[in-house]
Amino acid sequence: MKKLKPSEILKYYLNDRIIEKLLKGSGREYAVKYGDVFGKRPMIFQYRSDIENIVKQGATSFHVSEERWTNPLALSTDLKREELDEMRSGWDLLIDVDCKALEISKLFTDLLIKELSFEGVRSMSVKFSGGSGFHILVPYESFPSTVNGIEVRKLFPDAPMILSRFLKERVRGKIKTILEKDYGARKISQMFSVDEKDLYSEGVFDPYKVIEIDTILISERHLFRMQYSLNEKKWLASVPIDKNKVLDFREEDAEPFSIDTSLDFFDVKPMKEEASRFFQDAYDMFSTPEEPKKTEEKTFKAYHLDIIEDKLPPCIKIINKGLSDGRKRSVFILTNFYRSIGKNREEVKAILLAWNQRNKPPLKENYIQQQVEYIFSNKPYPPPNCDAAGYYKYFNVCFPDETCKTIKNPLSYYLKKAGMRKNRTKVDETQTIDYE
Repeated sequence: MKKLKPSEILKYYLNDRIIEKLLKGSGREYAVKYGDVFGKRPMIFQYRSDIENIVKQGATSFHVSEERWTNPLALSTDLKREELDEMRSGWDLLIDVDCKALEISKLFTDLLIKELSFEGVRSMSVKFSGGSGFHILVPYESFPSTVNGIEVRKLFPDAPMILSRFLKERVRGKIKTILEKDYGARKISQMFSVDEKDLYSEGVFDPYKVIEIDTILISERHLFRMQYSLNEKKWLASVPIDKNKVLDFREEDAEPFSIDTSLDFFDVKPMKEEASRFFQDAYDMFSTPEEPKKTEEKTFKAYHLDIIEDKLPPCIKIINKGLSDGRKRSVFILTNFYRSIGKNREEVKAILLAWNQRNKPPLKENYIQQQVEYIFSNKPYPPPNCDAAGYYKYFNVCFPDETCKTIKNPLSYYLKKAGMRKNRTKVDETQTIDYE
């Protein structure tokens, strides 16, 4: 669809039915986008005039949190995780299906809905993202009150990570079979402009090379597009759809001035604890964070680079400022990162001991020294990949920039930004390791 004019955007949002739907985010944090730029945070909207005024100022889209807060306006980037946990009154499971091909997104979303139904979850809502994906929402009211003795409201973002991983594994075989049968690797490689060989993992076709549950959303204070909000790239509306009719959805159904506004994404009335079996099955399968994979047959030779602070990946920059959560995992990340760019054992110790003074509270120095010694006593590995479960996104240091979209590991980011022309280094005459 062609780009909407400011007058058309204004006309769309000032529709009484659209305003009514945009005001459904009670207890959530709002944010407004003006073209490519987000406005101030936090925000809330309570009255029709709130929406009218912000649209007249040039708002193009509205976004809300999957987390629910006792007082959204009290949120701040200075708050520690423990403080956020106390302010969080609940959270919804928001499954963000990410794929560039709408038809494949529909197939995957339909499988996820059926899997949730199999797990006893009947109360869920679905909407088109406005781009080429879908959002599935399972409301907090359907969750068990505790898991392993911990209040579920405090299990964010760990619990949604575990639930999303569980769903992916449960439908992996089904989506793989459908894509191989209905499309085939060659056609998919052409659709997504990727080499056919890159669609395989260890010789087996991997559907998650082209489709994914986006886990960037599963971190504190990340937002998703509000129902009936516009998408600035396609100028389609993020419309709720019947969960049983996902496969029938067409882009035409999301054209702003012809949409059906009868459905509501947040109007779900679940039975209490109906998602309990879903939680139990997911935690039985994935009860602990996934360790980064170490492939013994692959080794790599470290680079020898200076530390250029402004070229460091966003996650490393955030970690370097000091943390209150994720400190031990960050010892592993930082040690492998700095070792990979050529820093020796004593240099890495010095870097981490200085970093530790910025942590609140600092770790014991003996712990850091022991961990660095242990890591250097083994073969060198890059830091965990960006999507490694239990790492960056789990303790809220993953805030991707444009370069992040082109890499899969913080080391690759630094090689690109520091001016390395290649993302490969030769290990021996027969083997190279690709850091992407």
